Amino acid sequence: MQSVDHLADALDAIAPQVLELCHAPGISVAVGVGEDVVLARGYGHADLSTGRPMDPATVGPTGSDAKPYTAAAALQLVDRGVLDLDEPVNDHLGDLRIVNPHGERPITLRDLLTHRSGLGTTVGFCDLVPPPPLGDHLRRVFARGTTDAYDGELFPLWATPVGQHYQYSNTGIAVVGYLVERTNPDGVPFGEWVRRHLYEPLGMTSSCFPPAPIAEHVPPGILERRSAGYATLEGLQLRLPPIFVGDHPAGSALTTPSDHVRFLLAIAGEGRLGDAAVLRPETAREMITPQATRGFELSSSVGLVWNVFDHGDEHTYFGHGGEYMWGWHSVARAWPNQRAAVNVQVNQFDLGDQGTSDRPSHLAGRLVLDVVDAWVRGHDPRPRRDEAASRSHLAGLMIADRLIGRLGIPTAYTDDDIAATVGDAVVAPTAPWDPAAFASAMRHARSTERGLLASAELWRAELPAHLRDLVARQLGVPGLAKLADLSLLT
Repeated sequence: MQSVDHLADALDAIAPQVLELCHAPGISVAVGVGEDVVLARGYGHADLSTGRPMDPATVGPTGSDAKPYTAAAALQLVDRGVLDLDEPVNDHLGDLRIVNPHGERPITLRDLLTHRSGLGTTVGFCDLVPPPPLGDHLRRVFARGTTDAYDGELFPLWATPVGQHYQYSNTGIAVVGYLVERTNPDGVPFGEWVRRHLYEPLGMTSSCFPPAPIAEHVPPGILERRSAGYATLEGLQLRLPPIFVGDHPAGSALTTPSDHVRFLLAIAGEGRLGDAAVLRPETAREMITPQATRGFELSSSVGLVWNVFDHGDEHTYFGHGGEYMWGWHSVARAWPNQRAAVNVQVNQFDLGDQGTSDRPSHLAGRLVLDVVDAWVRGHDPRPRRDEAASRSHLAGLMIADRLIGRLGIPTAYTDDDIAATVGDAVVAPTAPWDPAAFASAMRHARSTERGLLASAELWRAELPAHLRDLVARQLGVPGLAKLADLSLLT
């Protein structure tokens, strides 16, 4: 890895551009290496109405980024012999009986942790009032027999036989939390077990996992540091009424990126951070070992809740992401071989939701995470030019492509053509513009070999992988990132 100062410089340069591009109020990011948080930064605002800045102490809702806490809490009980990954969960649920009507076999803890219980996709059974106790909530859900979105019209509560398909389910993870609550030897509520056996030993002093984020359930000082969440549409940043999640073990935790990174480092460190051991080494390894596929993406699989990517590769990584309606998102990643981790939190939920992993609500966090990923892989993540020169240079390459490659024009444009293009340019007052960089790029492109592969090589040389998505979106060019990826052409 490069110097952490290089990463700090890169984030200081790129994060403000991400905020502008995504219309996000603020970003908070922390990076850990080994057993330490080596970088923590905040950008923009935690609260637009008061001007409170986003900083490393700002607390944010994790959304589904909390699911690995719930999984780790259950696996702690597996380590103690209280639960078993492959025995029926109904053995521990009392009068709450969970039966998949499609049959096959009883549901196990492993099925729930790999989203293969057969439960359909649920969005948390939310309300505008705090939820009832977890057991009461789950009894109501399974008695109702339908999912929540649009009153159950989108997905059935039970979609497939047990163990047959990956089907992401908030309710399945809520059942895991209820198992922890019913079986833990301390006899305490789910969130208290997590505090005692994860947050406290790992030094996560700004974290809690309440059934509802209200003063009754949250330690003093945490709600005061929580960011304001914003639902965004083009030209609008809206603070909506607070939403409470019935399936709260699937996503109601509050934390800072620095705290969350400590948890990630512990999992990457085989269950240990410093003197604190929260899982047995073999259990922590199994969490981040592929258990099942997640779909058509061959490099992606599911461990025990964690998403696992490029398993067996030098830079294999695991991670998760989360959203809390309608104002926040979080994304986390850890590289066990490098013992490095990152968490990015953004107080924005873009309502232009396309229903895919590339939906706008995830964009700001992903763009910042790409910068850290490049640093972990040993690249210098700093931009090669300042923003005006960078965007103008790439605009010059684009114009060159339109004048030569795209149309297959055989006659090269001249220096006079370049000068006339620069001289006649009409530039908006707020647009970053460096005419010398623009002209230099046009001359550079003119002198290179022509053809699709040659163009791709030029884009690849000028556009580092971790900046492709950012620049492509800034310049509004569909397919630009793909053109820069030579692997798509071989």
